[in-house]
Amino acid sequence: MLPTLLKLGPITLHSYGLMIALGFLLAVYLTRRDAAKVGIDPDIMSDTGFWLLLLGIIGARIFHIIWYPAGYSWSNPLGWIAVWEGGLVFLGALPPCIVYCVYVVRRNKIRAWVFADVVTPYIPLGHAFGRVGCFLNGCCYGEQCDLPWAVSFPRVPHDLSEAAVGSPPYLHHVHEGLIPPDAQWSLPIHPTQLYSVIGLLAIFTIIIVLRKRWRPFTGFTFTFYLMLYGTMRFGVEFLRGDGNPGHVPGLSDMQLISLGMVLTGVVMTYILRRLDLPHGKPQPF
Repeated sequence: MLPTLLKLGPITLHSYGLMIALGFLLAVYLTRRDAAKVGIDPDIMSDTGFWLLLLGIIGARIFHIIWYPAGYSWSNPLGWIAVWEGGLVFLGALPPCIVYCVYVVRRNKIRAWVFADVVTPYIPLGHAFGRVGCFLNGCCYGEQCDLPWAVSFPRVPHDLSEAAVGSPPYLHHVHEGLIPPDAQWSLPIHPTQLYSVIGLLAIFTIIIVLRKRWRPFTGFTFTFYLMLYGTMRFGVEFLRGDGNPGHVPGLSDMQLISLGMVLTGVVMTYILRRLDLPHGKPQPF
Protein backbone atom coordinates (compact mmCIF):
# COMPACT_ATOMS: atom_id res chain seq x y z
CA MET A 1 0.00 0.00 0.00
CA LEU A 2 1.40 3.36 -1.03
CA PRO A 3 -1.34 6.01 -1.12
CA THR A 4 1.04 8.97 -1.11
CA LEU A 5 4.00 8.87 -3.47
CA LEU A 6 5.52 12.25 -2.76
CA LYS A 7 5.01 15.34 -0.61
CA LEU A 8 6.77 18.61 -1.36
CA GLY A 9 5.34 21.30 0.87
CA PRO A 10 1.70 21.82 -0.14
CA ILE A 11 2.10 19.55 -3.18
CA THR A 12 1.07 15.93 -2.73
CA LEU A 13 1.28 13.23 -5.39
CA HIS A 14 -1.33 10.55 -4.73
CA SER A 15 -0.87 7.12 -6.29
CA TYR A 16 -4.61 6.75 -6.97
CA GLY A 17 -4.80 9.94 -9.00
CA LEU A 18 -1.53 9.18 -10.78
CA MET A 19 -2.74 5.76 -11.94
CA ILE A 20 -6.00 7.22 -13.23
CA ALA A 21 -4.02 9.85 -15.13
CA LEU A 22 -1.69 7.25 -16.65
CA GLY A 23 -4.59 5.04 -17.72
CA PHE A 24 -6.37 8.02 -19.25
CA LEU A 25 -3.34 9.20 -21.21
CA LEU A 26 -2.63 5.73 -22.58
CA ALA A 27 -6.27 5.25 -23.59
CA VAL A 28 -6.36 8.62 -25.36
CA TYR A 29 -3.13 7.87 -27.23
CA LEU A 30 -4.44 4.51 -28.45
CA THR A 31 -7.86 5.82 -29.44
CA ARG A 32 -6.20 8.63 -31.41
CA ARG A 33 -4.11 6.05 -33.23
CA ASP A 34 -7.08 3.83 -34.06
CA ALA A 35 -9.33 6.75 -34.97
CA ALA A 36 -6.89 7.85 -37.67
CA LYS A 37 -7.02 4.36 -39.17
CA VAL A 38 -10.79 4.53 -39.70
CA GLY A 39 -11.00 8.12 -40.88
CA ILE A 40 -12.00 9.82 -37.62
CA ASP A 41 -10.18 13.02 -36.72
CA PRO A 42 -7.82 12.11 -33.82
CA ASP A 43 -8.34 15.55 -32.30
CA ILE A 44 -11.98 14.65 -31.78
CA MET A 45 -10.84 11.73 -29.66
CA SER A 46 -8.57 13.96 -27.57
CA ASP A 47 -11.35 16.47 -26.92
CA THR A 48 -13.80 13.67 -26.20
CA GLY A 49 -11.34 12.01 -23.84
CA PHE A 50 -11.01 15.15 -21.73
CA TRP A 51 -14.76 15.49 -21.27
CA LEU A 52 -15.21 11.78 -20.66
CA LEU A 53 -12.60 11.92 -17.89
CA LEU A 54 -14.32 14.90 -16.26
CA LEU A 55 -17.85 13.52 -16.60
CA GLY A 56 -16.72 10.06 -15.57
CA ILE A 57 -15.11 11.31 -12.35
CA ILE A 58 -18.19 13.39 -11.51
CA GLY A 59 -20.55 10.49 -12.16
CA ALA A 60 -18.39 8.02 -10.26
CA ARG A 61 -18.15 10.39 -7.29
CA ILE A 62 -21.89 11.05 -7.20
CA PHE A 63 -22.57 7.31 -7.13
CA HIS A 64 -20.09 6.90 -4.28
CA ILE A 65 -21.76 9.66 -2.28
CA ILE A 66 -25.19 8.09 -2.86
CA TRP A 67 -24.01 4.61 -1.84
CA TYR A 68 -21.77 5.63 1.06
CA PRO A 69 -23.33 8.82 2.50
CA ALA A 70 -21.88 8.13 5.95
CA GLY A 71 -18.42 8.87 4.59
CA TYR A 72 -19.26 12.48 3.79
CA SER A 73 -19.95 15.42 6.06
CA TRP A 74 -20.60 19.14 5.58
CA SER A 75 -18.04 19.70 8.33
CA ASN A 76 -15.39 18.52 5.83
CA PRO A 77 -16.42 20.02 2.47
CA LEU A 78 -13.08 19.16 0.85
CA GLY A 79 -13.84 15.49 1.41
CA TRP A 80 -16.69 15.67 -1.09
CA ILE A 81 -14.31 16.42 -3.95
CA ALA A 82 -11.10 14.73 -2.78
CA VAL A 83 -11.26 12.07 -5.50
CA TRP A 84 -7.47 11.79 -5.51
CA GLU A 85 -7.83 9.85 -2.24
CA GLY A 86 -10.28 7.32 -3.72
CA GLY A 87 -14.05 7.09 -3.44
CA LEU A 88 -15.20 6.45 -7.01
CA VAL A 89 -17.79 3.95 -8.25
CA PHE A 90 -16.75 3.08 -11.78
CA LEU A 91 -20.20 2.14 -13.03
CA GLY A 92 -21.40 5.60 -12.09
CA ALA A 93 -19.13 6.95 -14.82
CA LEU A 94 -20.77 5.00 -17.65
CA PRO A 95 -24.16 6.78 -18.00
CA PRO A 96 -22.84 10.36 -18.44
CA CYS A 97 -19.99 9.12 -20.65
CA ILE A 98 -22.33 7.19 -22.94
CA VAL A 99 -24.63 10.20 -23.26
CA TYR A 100 -21.70 12.42 -24.16
CA CYS A 101 -20.43 9.94 -26.76
CA VAL A 102 -23.86 9.97 -28.41
CA TYR A 103 -23.62 13.76 -28.55
CA VAL A 104 -20.13 13.58 -30.09
CA VAL A 105 -21.04 11.16 -32.88
CA ARG A 106 -24.18 13.09 -33.79
CA ARG A 107 -22.42 16.44 -33.78
CA ASN A 108 -19.51 15.20 -35.90
CA LYS A 109 -21.58 12.86 -38.11
CA ILE A 110 -19.52 9.81 -37.14
CA ARG A 111 -20.91 6.29 -37.49
CA ALA A 112 -21.78 5.52 -33.89
CA TRP A 113 -20.82 1.86 -33.81
CA VAL A 114 -17.52 2.45 -35.62
CA PHE A 115 -16.81 5.05 -32.95
CA ALA A 116 -17.67 2.45 -30.30
CA ASP A 117 -15.26 -0.07 -31.85
CA VAL A 118 -12.49 2.52 -31.60
CA VAL A 119 -13.15 3.56 -28.01
CA THR A 120 -14.49 0.50 -26.19
CA PRO A 121 -11.35 -1.72 -26.07
CA TYR A 122 -9.48 0.91 -24.09
CA ILE A 123 -12.13 1.29 -21.38
CA PRO A 124 -11.00 -1.86 -19.52
CA LEU A 125 -7.36 -0.99 -20.16
CA GLY A 126 -7.69 2.42 -18.52
CA HIS A 127 -9.85 0.92 -15.78
CA ALA A 128 -7.10 -1.59 -14.98
CA PHE A 129 -4.75 1.28 -14.17
CA GLY A 130 -7.39 2.69 -11.84
CA ARG A 131 -7.64 -0.64 -10.02
CA VAL A 132 -3.88 -0.61 -9.46
CA GLY A 133 -4.49 2.77 -7.85
CA CYS A 134 -7.15 1.15 -5.65
CA PHE A 135 -4.63 -1.41 -4.48
CA LEU A 136 -2.04 1.26 -3.67
CA ASN A 137 -4.71 3.29 -1.88
CA GLY A 138 -6.10 0.33 0.06
CA CYS A 139 -9.72 0.80 -1.03
CA CYS A 140 -12.06 -1.74 -2.70
CA TYR A 141 -10.49 -4.46 -0.57
CA GLY A 142 -11.52 -8.08 -0.18
CA GLU A 143 -12.82 -10.39 2.51
CA GLN A 144 -10.65 -12.31 4.93
CA CYS A 145 -9.06 -15.44 3.49
CA ASP A 146 -6.11 -17.78 4.07
CA LEU A 147 -5.04 -18.30 0.47
CA PRO A 148 -1.31 -18.22 -0.34
CA TRP A 149 -1.70 -14.94 -2.24
CA ALA A 150 -3.73 -13.18 0.45
CA VAL A 151 -2.48 -9.72 1.38
CA SER A 152 -2.44 -7.73 4.61
CA PHE A 153 -2.62 -3.96 4.69
CA PRO A 154 -0.50 -2.07 7.22
CA ARG A 155 -1.46 0.38 9.88
CA VAL A 156 -0.03 3.28 7.89
CA PRO A 157 -1.05 6.92 7.80
CA HIS A 158 -2.53 8.29 4.61
CA ASP A 159 -0.77 11.65 4.79
CA LEU A 160 2.53 10.51 6.36
CA SER A 161 1.69 12.04 9.75
CA GLU A 162 1.41 10.04 12.95
CA ALA A 163 -2.06 11.51 13.64
CA ALA A 164 -3.51 10.28 10.38
CA VAL A 165 -5.89 7.33 10.13
CA GLY A 166 -4.77 3.92 8.96
CA SER A 167 -5.49 1.93 5.82
CA PRO A 168 -9.16 1.10 5.08
CA PRO A 169 -8.85 -2.69 5.62
CA TYR A 170 -6.98 -2.16 8.87
CA LEU A 171 -9.56 0.31 10.17
CA HIS A 172 -12.40 -2.02 9.16
CA HIS A 173 -10.90 -4.93 11.06
CA VAL A 174 -10.29 -2.77 14.14
CA HIS A 175 -13.86 -1.44 13.99
CA GLU A 176 -15.26 -4.98 13.74
CA GLY A 177 -13.13 -6.11 16.67
CA LEU A 178 -11.23 -8.61 14.53
CA ILE A 179 -7.83 -7.21 15.51
CA PRO A 180 -6.70 -5.12 18.49
CA PRO A 181 -6.24 -1.35 18.01
CA ASP A 182 -2.49 -1.66 18.46
CA ALA A 183 -2.09 -4.26 15.69
CA GLN A 184 0.25 -3.27 12.89
CA TRP A 185 -1.42 -5.19 10.05
CA SER A 186 -4.90 -6.11 8.92
CA LEU A 187 -5.95 -9.72 8.63
CA PRO A 188 -5.04 -11.48 5.35
CA ILE A 189 -7.65 -10.66 2.70
CA HIS A 190 -8.41 -11.27 -0.95
CA PRO A 191 -6.52 -8.81 -3.21
CA THR A 192 -9.75 -8.06 -5.08
CA GLN A 193 -8.20 -5.00 -6.69
CA LEU A 194 -5.61 -7.20 -8.38
CA TYR A 195 -8.26 -9.75 -9.35
CA SER A 196 -9.98 -6.90 -11.15
CA VAL A 197 -6.73 -5.81 -12.81
CA ILE A 198 -6.22 -9.32 -14.19
CA GLY A 199 -9.85 -9.54 -15.32
CA LEU A 200 -9.81 -6.13 -16.99
CA LEU A 201 -6.59 -6.85 -18.85
CA ALA A 202 -8.08 -10.14 -20.00
CA ILE A 203 -11.20 -8.34 -21.27
CA PHE A 204 -9.01 -5.81 -23.09
CA THR A 205 -6.99 -8.58 -24.72
CA ILE A 206 -10.06 -10.57 -25.76
CA ILE A 207 -11.78 -7.58 -27.34
CA ILE A 208 -8.64 -6.41 -29.15
CA VAL A 209 -7.97 -9.87 -30.57
CA LEU A 210 -11.59 -10.36 -31.66
CA ARG A 211 -11.69 -6.89 -33.21
CA LYS A 212 -8.65 -7.69 -35.30
CA ARG A 213 -9.43 -11.29 -36.30
CA TRP A 214 -13.20 -11.76 -36.24
CA ARG A 215 -15.40 -8.62 -36.02
CA PRO A 216 -18.80 -10.35 -36.32
CA PHE A 217 -20.62 -7.02 -36.65
CA THR A 218 -19.94 -3.34 -36.20
CA GLY A 219 -20.28 -2.35 -32.56
CA PHE A 220 -19.68 -5.81 -31.15
CA THR A 221 -16.88 -4.51 -28.92
CA PHE A 222 -19.34 -2.56 -26.79
CA THR A 223 -21.83 -5.40 -26.37
CA PHE A 224 -19.06 -7.89 -25.60
CA TYR A 225 -17.57 -5.45 -23.10
CA LEU A 226 -20.89 -5.21 -21.26
CA MET A 227 -21.16 -8.99 -21.05
CA LEU A 228 -17.54 -9.64 -20.10
CA TYR A 229 -17.19 -6.84 -17.56
CA GLY A 230 -20.59 -7.53 -16.02
CA THR A 231 -19.66 -11.19 -15.56
CA MET A 232 -16.24 -10.39 -14.11
CA ARG A 233 -17.58 -7.74 -11.72
CA PHE A 234 -20.41 -10.02 -10.56
CA GLY A 235 -17.87 -12.67 -9.54
CA VAL A 236 -15.39 -10.33 -7.85
CA GLU A 237 -18.19 -8.80 -5.76
CA PHE A 238 -18.56 -12.10 -3.86
CA LEU A 239 -15.03 -11.58 -2.55
CA ARG A 240 -15.30 -7.89 -1.64
CA GLY A 241 -15.07 -7.01 2.04
CA ASP A 242 -15.64 -3.27 2.01
CA GLY A 243 -19.39 -3.45 2.53
CA ASN A 244 -20.95 -2.64 -0.81
CA PRO A 245 -24.65 -1.94 -0.18
CA GLY A 246 -27.27 -4.49 -1.09
CA HIS A 247 -31.05 -4.72 -0.96
CA VAL A 248 -31.46 -8.30 -2.20
CA PRO A 249 -30.38 -11.12 0.14
CA GLY A 250 -27.09 -12.62 -0.99
CA LEU A 251 -26.40 -10.02 -3.69
CA SER A 252 -24.97 -6.51 -3.63
CA ASP A 253 -26.53 -3.68 -5.62
CA MET A 254 -23.40 -3.74 -7.78
CA GLN A 255 -24.06 -7.36 -8.64
CA LEU A 256 -27.59 -6.51 -9.73
CA ILE A 257 -26.20 -3.75 -11.95
CA SER A 258 -23.63 -6.21 -13.30
CA LEU A 259 -26.38 -8.67 -14.20
CA GLY A 260 -28.18 -5.81 -15.94
CA MET A 261 -25.03 -5.11 -17.95
CA VAL A 262 -24.79 -8.74 -19.04
CA LEU A 263 -28.46 -8.84 -20.05
CA THR A 264 -28.14 -5.55 -21.93
CA GLY A 265 -25.08 -6.88 -23.75
CA VAL A 266 -26.89 -10.06 -24.75
CA VAL A 267 -29.93 -8.17 -26.06
CA MET A 268 -27.80 -5.63 -27.94
CA THR A 269 -25.69 -8.39 -29.46
CA TYR A 270 -28.83 -10.09 -30.77
CA ILE A 271 -30.25 -6.84 -32.16
CA LEU A 272 -27.05 -5.63 -33.82
CA ARG A 273 -26.35 -9.06 -35.22
CA ARG A 274 -29.84 -9.26 -36.70
CA LEU A 275 -29.50 -5.77 -38.16
CA ASP A 276 -26.11 -6.85 -39.53
CA LEU A 277 -25.00 -3.25 -39.82
CA PRO A 278 -22.90 -2.83 -42.96
CA HIS A 279 -19.19 -2.53 -42.39
CA GLY A 280 -18.51 -0.50 -45.50
CA LYS A 281 -14.86 -1.06 -46.21
CA PRO A 282 -13.13 -3.35 -43.69
CA GLN A 283 -11.72 -1.39 -40.74
CA PRO A 284 -7.90 -1.60 -40.55
CA PHE A 285 -7.58 -2.31 -36.84
